[in-house]
Amino acid sequence: MQSGHGETRFDVGVEWLRAKGSWTFYIMLLASFRIFFGLGLSLSPMESWTIMNVVHAGVTFIVFHWIKGNPFHTPWVDMMGKGEKQTWWEQIDGSVQNTPSRKFLICVVVFLYLAAVHSTPFERQFFFVHAVNLIAFLVVFVAKLPFMHGVRIFGINR
Repeated sequence: MQSGHGETRFDVGVEWLRAKGSWTFYIMLLASFRIFFGLGLSLSPMESWTIMNVVHAGVTFIVFHWIKGNPFHTPWVDMMGKGEKQTWWEQIDGSVQNTPSRKFLICVVVFLYLAAVHSTPFERQFFFVHAVNLIAFLVVFVAKLPFMHGVRIFGINR
């Protein structure tokens, strides 16, 4: 990534996951929210992890899989309409599937789901909590799979 004169090889507004320390920042941000929910709001582990899973799924679905074009426009890179019809997820890593950045984001989704399921007792009274966690996980996980690249279900968000 260059700052200053010259051309950049890629749009840093889309490719920020390649930047050094971006994965650490992402994990630290999630950990900060988890600590805030657990200690700051005095929520139980079940509530904290469920909120983390559902909120993360909702936010990342909207930002990564719903908004088209570059969600983080940068004035120094003119994409000239390139990627305006693609979601952020479809644009990262030049639309190449199974890159380290994509695998990292999939692992985050899986980890949050497993943490939420592990912290929730397997009793009938918590069925709804398990269902909510599973639905949030499946929506975001399936959207990240390679066969969903460019797919618009029922023509929504064309």
